[in-house]
Amino acid sequence: MPHVIGTAGHVDHGKSALVLALTGTDPDRLAEEKARGLTIDLGFAWSSLPSGREVGFVDVPGHERFVHNMLAGVGGVDCALFVVDASEGWRPQSAEHLAILDLLGIATGVVALSKVDLVDDATRASVTEAVTARIAGTSLAGSAIVPTSAPNGLGLDELRATLDQALDRVPEPPDRGRPRLAVDRVFSVRGSGTVVTGTLIGGTFRSDVEAELLPIGRRVRIRALQSHGRPVAIADPARRLAVNLAGVATDEVTRGDVLVLPNQWRPTTTVDCRLRCLASAPAPLRGRGAYLLYAGAAETATRLQPLDTHEVRPGEAALVRLHLEHPLVLDLGEPVVLRDTGRDETVGGGTVLDPFPVGEVHGTTARVRRVEELEAREAALRDDDRAGLLGLVLAERGSVARADLSMLVGAGAEPVQGMLAAAVEAGSAVGSRGLAWSPAAWDAARTAVLEAVRRHHKEEPLAPGLPAQAARRVAAAAPHVAAHPGGPRGSGGGTDGARGTGRSGAAGGGAGGSSGAGNAGGAEVVDALLREGRLILDGAAVRLPDHGVQLDPAQAKARARVEEAVAERGVAALTEADLAALGADRRLVAALCRQGVLTALAPGLYVGARVLDQAVAILRREFPGDRTFTASDARETLGTTRKTVIPLLEFLDRAAITFRSGDKRRLSPPG
Repeated sequence: MPHVIGTAGHVDHGKSALVLALTGTDPDRLAEEKARGLTIDLGFAWSSLPSGREVGFVDVPGHERFVHNMLAGVGGVDCALFVVDASEGWRPQSAEHLAILDLLGIATGVVALSKVDLVDDATRASVTEAVTARIAGTSLAGSAIVPTSAPNGLGLDELRATLDQALDRVPEPPDRGRPRLAVDRVFSVRGSGTVVTGTLIGGTFRSDVEAELLPIGRRVRIRALQSHGRPVAIADPARRLAVNLAGVATDEVTRGDVLVLPNQWRPTTTVDCRLRCLASAPAPLRGRGAYLLYAGAAETATRLQPLDTHEVRPGEAALVRLHLEHPLVLDLGEPVVLRDTGRDETVGGGTVLDPFPVGEVHGTTARVRRVEELEAREAALRDDDRAGLLGLVLAERGSVARADLSMLVGAGAEPVQGMLAAAVEAGSAVGSRGLAWSPAAWDAARTAVLEAVRRHHKEEPLAPGLPAQAARRVAAAAPHVAAHPGGPRGSGGGTDGARGTGRSGAAGGGAGGSSGAGNAGGAEVVDALLREGRLILDGAAVRLPDHGVQLDPAQAKARARVEEAVAERGVAALTEADLAALGADRRLVAALCRQGVLTALAPGLYVGARVLDQAVAILRREFPGDRTFTASDARETLGTTRKTVIPLLEFLDRAAITFRSGDKRRLSPPG
């Protein structure tokens, strides 16, 4: 299994020299670096350890001016090679680099005490003791300390063996079916085109497949993969990769972009975190502070909104909402680092608990609820309980698009759909065609629709029911029914994909989104009620099964008068004015049409429904087979007026009972 080792430590303590001695590759790539003897940017090398295990090295600059480059390189490492110069001892960047490793949760490492050939035994022992004290209480506490000297090879074999032993303790990198590669270098190769490098985590990449660059949202094709100088067809997690991309120019990609598979990830500009302020920080973390957030190989300015406190004091941790200036691609449980831009120093960091938070958190009630939700998420992430996290996501959002569950739970679509199926079977979730629901949200939406239909029946007793579209809107507007399927597309939208580039950022965010998706959820609720027989579809309306048009005494008398009038008048049309004179207003006329008393020949013109049937029977008797007739023939046969016969025949044409050719018509075959 491959691993990635990242160096750390103060400037000029010998990190690059050790990497060169261990691998035979000089990680300083730039001419300026070689000329100045100073690492400025990230360097890369690889080698094999005594066990045969392949390892990639990411060498980082130690100068305080290049901490941002250091942060771009250590995000994907699973073991630290922390270097301290025995002749200089602990220095300021030793402390800052250790703080960064601790904030990132890198719990495996080896300390290389470099340049030991320049000091006596007493100094070596003193520095070793000081380093042991410095790393105590951090993620590297208890790490082995190996005396080395790169120029003469002193301690290199022991260092290789110690790194091997340390990596034995690193757990198998998780393959969650959602690969992601944070781009830390971009260059062009003649004949191949654009190449990006980074450390692959979360899943596998294959050559010759479609991929996506985020946050710019550019679809590309993985033309080829290379790891440790060799081409590979499939790349596993925790592997350093060079990826040859088709479909994008070199100047369109930048460090901090993320290469993923399509539809598995989405950028965000609003994030909820557990954030820790370093004990060494000169001031608390406050909402008015100016900070830069680092995640993977990316950075962006951010504004803090503490959720369970007013400020995060040095040495303390709190729940914080981060409002990012530019979109980042973040995962659940991902570590982040915070630097104070004014002081240009690392002041804190923490863990992403929700990359797509729902709703605002203004007001005491909203804050308390959100804190409880985030604490539950924190426990689920600590136990790696993705099924439990699924339940929390549904409880928070009510309804979520099945396609978005993967992003919200932090695992591939296939395992998440398996979790959902188990939750549905256990009764802790409800699945509809395109959505997953919490039982509470599902019941609330159904209850809201049934109550709206019941209320409509009471307010409009002559109506057949509530218009189906209105019922869908009621369901979509019910509490906890998401306006967007799942939420990772909306509240956090951004406009710049990378700082200072002006590139378009296809950012997503928290709870907002399109009303069309909410209507889709509403439609699924209404459809379920129809399938269950709780509602009946009546034309374009839905009604309760026991609903019938209810006439009050006055309306019943008006109906009787209408029935008497149409019987007396025979084949003669009645206007709305005629019907109003009989006591039938427009609502009652519509109800009488639905009840089969009247038929609307044209807007505002009616005949008795039975009279219409009788008229058709008369025409069939007088004009059988293919015998044609004119409007005048029909008028004489039916004993009516032109005012009635023309709209009547046009009605029969529309109903395909008659077929017109010029001035003549014929009847369709009966039945």
